[in-house]
Amino acid sequence: MDRLMHLRERLGESPEIVALVTLLVVFIFFALAAPNFLTAYALSNILTFASVFGIVVVGVAFLMISGEFDLSVGSVLAVGGYVYLLSLLAGAHPLLGMLLALVICAFLGLINGLIVVLTGIPSFIATLGTLLAYRGIVRAMGGGQSTAYTPETKPVLFTFLNAYITPINQLFEPAGTFRVSSLWFTGLVIVMSVVLMRTRHGNWTFAVGGNPGAALSQGVNVKRIKLINFVQSSFFAGLAGVILFAQRSAMNELIGQGLELTAVAAAVIGGVSLSGGSGTIIGAALGMLLLSMLEQGLVLMGVTNEVFRGVVGVMVIVSVVFNTYLKR
Repeated sequence: MDRLMHLRERLGESPEIVALVTLLVVFIFFALAAPNFLTAYALSNILTFASVFGIVVVGVAFLMISGEFDLSVGSVLAVGGYVYLLSLLAGAHPLLGMLLALVICAFLGLINGLIVVLTGIPSFIATLGTLLAYRGIVRAMGGGQSTAYTPETKPVLFTFLNAYITPINQLFEPAGTFRVSSLWFTGLVIVMSVVLMRTRHGNWTFAVGGNPGAALSQGVNVKRIKLINFVQSSFFAGLAGVILFAQRSAMNELIGQGLELTAVAAAVIGGVSLSGGSGTIIGAALGMLLLSMLEQGLVLMGVTNEVFRGVVGVMVIVSVVFNTYLKR
């Protein structure tokens, strides 16, 4: 009994362990059941999908730990991609266009934060509204059709954002599709994990999400912490949009649609509490890798996308129940 209680306490302190074990179990299952799963092509596809959208999950998870939600990230991702595209079509320098896209996306996050902290409207409702509003901006920029960027020579910056890592891909037969986005994702997870666990802002984020009243009484500027995390969430969504555009060189109005639910699901599966005050960036990243692996594995097994969504729904419910049990 004592060993069980000790294990429960350890898991409650390190929720990412549960996500890691689940990831390993799912990996072994698909390695045995899914044709061609253990190929560089399939595994690199998993990592590529998880990397781009995992950047969004990092920001969403950080915000959730502070007790708030951002359902507008899918729309913000599309705004970032479109701003970058239109900047390039207008003749702007690629780096300047990227900076413009990131600044605009950060500003959209600031709007989200101001609505929440100044009005007291629950962030779930506030960002549900901005999700629709920002998607309207995307439709206005897109003009109802897909838009491509087709220069004679692609900007060098695209190589640093999301080009193929050719030396690694050529090591395999068939070749893999590993991209630079995996390096961005890995670096961002490491940096933001350090920020969350080792800095004053990270400590205050936990405090605000766990008990905002107590945090306020200790001198923490609760509104400022939430504002920073809203801006950060949208900034990362914009960065993911820019990286995704660098990969595809085209945008359409549906890009990023539904990503907000995937991001929340990945964070929850990775051990981030829906009520705030608990979770890790590494756990959220593992949650995104798990969802990407599930989708790729089920596709290889010939299972429909509807089944994938059903599996994700069940995993979210189980994760919430299990994490609630660990914290009692």
